[in-house]
Amino acid sequence: MNANIRFIFLGLFISVLSFSSALAQDNDEELELYPDDFSDACVADGLQIRATIEGVTAVGIMKLELYNSEDGFLSKKGRLRSIRDKAEDGPMMMCINVPEAGTYALAGYHDLDGNRKLKKKWNFTPKEPFVLSNNIEFKSLRMPKFEEAAFEVGPQGADIVINVVDLQDD
Repeated sequence: MNANIRFIFLGLFISVLSFSSALAQDNDEELELYPDDFSDACVADGLQIRATIEGVTAVGIMKLELYNSEDGFLSKKGRLRSIRDKAEDGPMMMCINVPEAGTYALAGYHDLDGNRKLKKKWNFTPKEPFVLSNNIEFKSLRMPKFEEAAFEVGPQGADIVINVVDLQDD
């Protein structure tokens, strides 16, 4: 009887935690967005990347990271800048100013729980939906290369469309 009571209380405790987590996810105040997180104002013909992101839902935060070389691609040391906005039902537009015309790549993820951390599976592939410029398809368990995601940004900027990929669906 004592073990059954403990089991019931454990079940209730887990239910309360799950319910609390679901409520926190719907509460905009729980999202950690800082003033320097937000994307730049979109300007037609400005020196920026204007990214239209397809497949986002209005849950959590959408994050994009800007890179300009293979050295440090997809790592913190190679990142030029990152931006975050509250996720909206897609298509969602995010703009990021670039320092000069050149070759760049974008990577990012849909932070569903808004905790500012990408959840990963045991094999280090993303558990949360993600995006890569040029909509690279994963054909193997290797990391994507900069040249696969790279695109040119001219003096009038660049308009790109990137699709959210959710490996949970695979």
